[in-house]
Amino acid sequence: MESKINSKEEVLDKRIVAAREAAGFSITEATQKLGFKNYQTLSAIEKGARKINAHELIMIARLYGRSLDYFLESDIAPDPVPLWRKTTKTDVNQVQRQFLSFLENYSSLEHLLGLKRRWKDIQKNYDRDDFSDNGFERADKLGADIHNFLDLGSRPSLNLFNVLENKLRFKILHLPLGDGASGASVVDNILGVGILINANDAPWRRNFDLAHELFHVITWHVFSPEEIGNGTKKTRPEQYADGFASSLLLPEAHLLDALKETATDNEVRLIDIIELAKDFGVSTEAILWRLVNLEILKRSKAQKVLDNKKFRDLDRNMRRRLYKSDRPSKFPSRFISLAYRCLMEGKISRGTFAEYLEIDRAEIDNYLDDAGFAEGNYAKIATA
Repeated sequence: MESKINSKEEVLDKRIVAAREAAGFSITEATQKLGFKNYQTLSAIEKGARKINAHELIMIARLYGRSLDYFLESDIAPDPVPLWRKTTKTDVNQVQRQFLSFLENYSSLEHLLGLKRRWKDIQKNYDRDDFSDNGFERADKLGADIHNFLDLGSRPSLNLFNVLENKLRFKILHLPLGDGASGASVVDNILGVGILINANDAPWRRNFDLAHELFHVITWHVFSPEEIGNGTKKTRPEQYADGFASSLLLPEAHLLDALKETATDNEVRLIDIIELAKDFGVSTEAILWRLVNLEILKRSKAQKVLDNKKFRDLDRNMRRRLYKSDRPSKFPSRFISLAYRCLMEGKISRGTFAEYLEIDRAEIDNYLDDAGFAEGNYAKIATA
């Protein structure tokens, strides 16, 4: 009996160390955030020289973005590994743990409500050979095919997020990532599909990044992690993802129709490029290279426009208001709605609800009232 107890304690000690390292905290940083007087206290806990009490374990679980089961269960699945787009020096461990914790919470809500997942509907039977010859053409065609499959309409950027969240039940999180990271994606049989987008980016950049990550989701089993790279270089699969995103968000027929309406005497002016970018919810750079690929513009002219400082200033000034007014919420509306449902149906506690939505427990009633989810209202909705 004693050996079993010691074995459990050893597992707990190792899990505490592993959770801290996976969350990207040094022992000094963790000590400060946990409120211990010195690092020796946490060090002793990690080495098994000091027993941890329940309150301390709860604090550690919250800081490291883990459930208590992670520390107490004998068998746990390893963390899935997301694909990142970032600079070489950027440490994404803390953000990655936030991302995975969100996916775990979201998945738990779906499980409690018995909801089916639909993300496999988007994955096609492609393999590596499909991209070995004319890979860019394949990516372009795939973008057009997925545009039709999802019925995204003439302005796909307006509908993509909603379709992925509600039709395919992707789990999409917005976090302020700073300049070092653009986003990430992950596909996991337990957690489903997760996409992380930089909340600090302009809306047109976020639209393109969402489409870019969608390519990786569709081709998750086509390219190896080594082929895709660590996100710091434009590898061939990353270039395919950009081509796919361009085709998806700028469908040829709709773009050419808009161009006819905008251009004068078949002459594409600088102002036309900006207007098209605003209309389709993408960057002017995306518009220019799409027109190059459609053989509407020559590559040299597109590059000349991009190098034009007056054009860049005009573009920035014309869309400055859009950038300031369109700030995304951290959690998607579907995640919040599922949390409401689980709370009202008694499937999660108020404490869990507050933890999932990162609010104080004292704020819960006001939070529910603001969203129209007061208990009386929910009862009427649920029985209607």
